Order: sequence, then C-alpha cells, then structure tokens
Amino acid sequence: MFPTARAACLLAAACSGDAPPHPGQGGAGEGGAASSAAATTYVSAIATGFGEAPEDLPRTFTVTGVVTDGSAPLEGALVMQGGGEPALVTGPDGAFSIELTRDIPGQPTVVAAKIGYRADGIEFESLPTAPVEISLRHVAAPDNTRGYTYGDPGTGDASVDNTTRVCGHCHTTLVAQFLTSGHARATRNPLLQALYAGVSLAHADERSCTAAGGRWKAGRVPGSAAEAAMKCYLGSGVLPDLNPSCGGAGQPSCDDPALPAAARPAAFGACADCHAAGLDGPAGGRDLLDATGIAFENGNHCDPCHKVRDVDLTRPPGVAGALLLQRPGERIADNPLGKIEQVMFGPRPDVPNKVMGGSYQPKYSTSEYCGGCHEQEQPALLPGAALDPDRWPDGLPIHQTFSEWAASSWNRPDAQCQSCHMPEIAWLKSSVDVTDEAHAGITAGFLRAPGTILSHTFRGPLEGAPRLIASALAVHIERAAPRPGELAVAVRLQSDLAGHAVPTGEPMRALVLLVAAEACGAPMAPSSGMTVHDTGGALAEARLGRGASLAGAQLAWPEGAARATAGDVVRAVRPTGVHDDYAGVGRFADPLLDAADKGLEIHAPVGEALVVAADGGAITLSRAIPAQDGDVIYLGTPVGAPPADDQPAAALAGAAGYTFAKVLVDPSGARHVPQHRAVDIASDNRIAPGGSAVTSHGFVVPEGCGEARVTATVLYRPVPLALARERGLAARDYLMARTTLTVPLE
Repeated sequence: MFPTARAACLLAAACSGDAPPHPGQGGAGEGGAASSAAATTYVSAIATGFGEAPEDLPRTFTVTGVVTDGSAPLEGALVMQGGGEPALVTGPDGAFSIELTRDIPGQPTVVAAKIGYRADGIEFESLPTAPVEISLRHVAAPDNTRGYTYGDPGTGDASVDNTTRVCGHCHTTLVAQFLTSGHARATRNPLLQALYAGVSLAHADERSCTAAGGRWKAGRVPGSAAEAAMKCYLGSGVLPDLNPSCGGAGQPSCDDPALPAAARPAAFGACADCHAAGLDGPAGGRDLLDATGIAFENGNHCDPCHKVRDVDLTRPPGVAGALLLQRPGERIADNPLGKIEQVMFGPRPDVPNKVMGGSYQPKYSTSEYCGGCHEQEQPALLPGAALDPDRWPDGLPIHQTFSEWAASSWNRPDAQCQSCHMPEIAWLKSSVDVTDEAHAGITAGFLRAPGTILSHTFRGPLEGAPRLIASALAVHIERAAPRPGELAVAVRLQSDLAGHAVPTGEPMRALVLLVAAEACGAPMAPSSGMTVHDTGGALAEARLGRGASLAGAQLAWPEGAARATAGDVVRAVRPTGVHDDYAGVGRFADPLLDAADKGLEIHAPVGEALVVAADGGAITLSRAIPAQDGDVIYLGTPVGAPPADDQPAAALAGAAGYTFAKVLVDPSGARHVPQHRAVDIASDNRIAPGGSAVTSHGFVVPEGCGEARVTATVLYRPVPLALARERGLAARDYLMARTTLTVPLE
C-alpha cells in the first residue's frame, strides 16, 4: 500500500481519544465527559493560530496519492484543497494528483470526501516526499430505529458557550441566529401544543371552561416529564380525535400523565416527525409530548438537522421517512468500549475535522432538503374516515411548498429555497466564528468566499427587514371607472418574486384583500362584485331564514346577539350562483375543472349596518339592510380606515374584497379545520408563483362628488380568527401591500 502521511487530527488529544466531545457525541448517554484540560487545549489551538501555513512552503506544490476506504482504493471521491473548489473525482484506482497553493489562506490541506463517508484531509507543513493516502471512514446505514441523545445547540453567546459540548462554542453566530427562528420554536409553539392536546388557553378556571362547552381536566404540561395541570379541553385535538380510548366525555384527557397504560394514545398524527425532529431516541412516529428539555425548548435544532444523511421525497415527511437520519454508532478505532465517532452531514466537502465527522451531502444546498418536511400528502387520519380516491389518489396535499417551487420557473440552481430563506452573511468568513486568514485549517475550518455563509434565521414570511411578505406580492388597481349607477373597480394581485404559492405552507394561512372607495370624504357603499369569504373571519355567521330573520333594522338572531356588542357590524351578502374560475394551485389548477368544481361561489354585497344594541336574542341595527331569505349574514368588526400593520385580526367576512387560501374540510363539511381532521379540500385559490388573480367590485356613486379615491389593501393572516379565539391565542393581520388611485367620477 501507499505510505500514509499524518492525517491531521483535531489535536494530539483527539488522536489519543481524549478530545472534548462534540454535541451529540455518544448514543443514549454514551461518550462520557472530556477533561477540562482537553477543552482548554482545543480553545487554545484556535486562539493561537493552529493551521497557519509555514513560510518555507513554495507558493504552489503538487501532492499525489490515493483515496481509500481503509483497505482498498475508493472510486468517486472528490479531492480538493481545503477552502478551494473541487479539483477532481477519483477513478477506480482512487489515485489523485492535485496542485496546492498558498494563495488560499491557512494551512495548505488536501481534502477528500464522498457521499456516505466522513471527509478527511492532510495538512502540509513541509513538501511531501512520497504519495499520501487519505482514508475515508464509511458512515453506517440509517439508524432511525436506534436510540440517540442529541447535543445542545447552546446560547449563541460566546461568553456562555465555552465548552465544545455545545454547538455555539464554535458556531456562535449561526446558533444565535437559529434561536430566533421558527425552527427553534417548532415544538413549543403554543398553538401547536393546544391543537395537539385539544385544549383552549382562553379559560383559566372550570366555570369559564364549562360555560364555553369545554371539559375541565388534568393534562400534561408541555415540555415537562410528567407534570400535570388542570386545563380546558375545548374543540378538536390530535390526541382526542385520533384515539377513541381517551379524551371523550367521561374519559380522562389523552395527555393526562396518570392515564392507564391501556388507555394511552397510540396515534399521534405524525406531528412530532417534523415539529420535534430533536427528540432523543428512535426517530419517527413519536408522541409530541415526549419532547422535553432541549428537544422542547430548541425544536428542530443543529444536531438533528445535521444528522440527515439523505432525503427521499417519495416517503412521508419528516424523520420517519423523507429525512433519512444517521446518528453515529461507530466507535473510534473500532474499540467496542470506545467513544462514539461523530458524524455531521452538511453541504461542503471540505470539512475534515475529525471531532465533527463532516460528511458531504450536497442536498443541504437544495430545495429537496427543505422538501423533507415542507411537502406532505396524508391519508385520512380520523378513525373511520376516508379520502375520495378519485380526487386524492396520492393522499391529501396538506403542504405543497416544494412541489409549488419545483413546478415553477424558479426551479433553477440559483433559486433554491435557501436563496430567500437563508440569506448570505456578508461579514462572516466561516461558519466557525474565530476563523480568519491566520487560523484557517482543519481545526478551525477554512475561509469561505464572500456571500457563501448563509444565515440560520431560516426567514419566515414575517421575519427579516424587509419582511419576505413585503416582496411576495404586488397589488394593482387595474381599472376604476364610473358606469351607470356605480364605480367599477378591478384589482390585480400579482406574484412575481415568490418561488411558491402565496401564501404557502400551513393551510391555516390566508390573504385578505380589502377594497374600499371614498368620495366627498365619506365611504362609498359596496354595490356589486366580490366580497370577503368566511376565510376573512366572523364573530358569528348565519343564513336568513335558517336561524335568523330580518325585519327592517331588527335582526332576530340568538347566536349573533349573544356575541354582539355595540359598534360591531352586520354584513349581508348574497350567493350569486356564479363560481370564480380562478387559476388555482395543484389540483385546482387543472384546466379541465370547471368553475363550480373549484369551489368558490361569488357572494355579492347586499348591505351592512352597525350594531346599536343586542339583547334578548335580537340585534338592533343602525339602519335597515335590504336582505332576503337565503342571504348570508356575518357579525364582524368595522374596517374603518385602511388597516394598519400588525394589528389584532378583524372579523372581515362580507366586506368588499376577497380571500385567498387553501380551505380544508372534515367529514361533517366543517371548513378551515386543522389538518389532522381534513378529508377534502373545498378550494385552493392561492396565487401560484408567477401567477395573478383579478377581482371585481362596484361602489355606489354619491351625488355631487367629482372624484373618488380607491384603496386596495392585502393583509397576511397566519392564524384563522375563529381558531385563535377558540384557543385563546392572538390572531393578527400583517400588511403585505397597498395601493391607492384617485379617479374622476364624471
């Protein structure tokens, strides 16, 4: 065989097996703690310039050798200089010849990497006198069924993260960014936990709970090992809906820590597979309430995300399927009593740090990696429920963000998900904060080209400045012109810069378009055209002639009267029998579907009035509304002036405008249901990437006014109003876009 040069270990301590453990080293509590002396040595090596290139090396020199798997030549391995670009791929003989240069800062290092192997490299302090061997250690097959204890990401504060047991020790900036992200909140999100257990946070005592129709029971405190608290069980929930043995009337709650073993839930809706990837132990099919400690507080954190060996989008989403995990099981030097040999998968081939166990996986730089959770087709989850096989032969498409992008013009190498959601960090030279020109090498990592270190904030629609939603959509008033009796307005919403549908992801997200006109300093009454559907939110809803009746300004409506207060508004709209033939997303973009199949009937405005008083099952209105039996009435809140940004969500159903959303329905036909109850999609008029939607509206022209001012406002609503009110959580509206146009009325 070829003579083997010194394959540079992290430190002498690492070669002897005494290196400080990287987060996650050891499985199920294995690995032990390293000495404080070893940790000090590691820190000192970086601080004093370990990796600095010797001055006596020539500017360029050639290294020849072979890449092996430890016993035989390895074909298909990338060979490169650390910090440079891949130079070649080995053939069947594993041989390579590469020119190294001191123009790349740091210790000249030849690195070899191959998918499925840990990268390795050799630093050169002097010219090589013989061919070298780089031996790559294979990474064992995926281990989703085996236990593992994930490491701690740390705090992102260098003064606190002073041990290699946390990721923030080296990757301080990236950890600090991650902790602000939605990924960090993925498990502890209050709405997620409320929907999972079937509880409402709106009721803090038994009296309030039972008055609202809920049941006051003991249940587990999310994030705790077995702590119980009294909670209000109200509305649907993953655990009570999917497990008939618990959660019903006269039964203990499904999350009661004292629940007998025979009654404990067995169906978990796969929530934890994407929302709690950091659960210790076997991966997939877990109870979300198993998440405690780091798994609860830090959600989908560094260690689980960098244990994704591969992605297979033909499998179910998350760590049970699409994300093929590989937690380390091999031991250093094949010693059955030795420490676990770490592995961390990532997008760069030149990460030969032995403590990291870097393994090249280029999918980390692609949308496919994100698709491992952001693409979901599910069967019917409710017991006894089924999907229509003709409508949904492959399952109900709950999340389609990846396929929306894949089918769009944005599907190109320079426009992956990371391009928008992981923007570059211009000032950071390496993912290891202390790396600079003097310290670059195997230990501290190599310098990276400007703009190639990506932020780990994982920007969501409301994050960053400006917010991503600010550029996702443009609104234009295409036409505003008087015609006999009214001002006719057409509004276009155009998606030019979003690489997926708007909105995308969680189906509860929606857009609300509000169109208003004023003349002579007063609002113009809507007279025709489109109105905001129930997606826009209502405090109550009914049909005249079915539980509600209207006589002039007197509205007999017990449900509405029980919820109405003076100053609220009642809006009446009339089903037209005409369906919107919108462009649609997914199945609803099929040109063979007729408008009725797309499920959005246009409701025209009839009139609205303020609530003056509500008492005895009746509502007194500020004026009569010319409504008739069959009209839909909504109890809502006034629109008033153009809505401001980041305000409590208003009840806007029935107002002039429109809504854009994917509407899930359950077996009873209830709309906007949580995804675990869904068996069908009633409509999906979200705006496809590069697509547009046009709405039409009419307003009564007041006499004597020479001009009108038309305003179109688009609001982003992450959580439906009714769901938020039921669960005792805030629902807010965020300004996406607004435009105004002044037009003559004569």
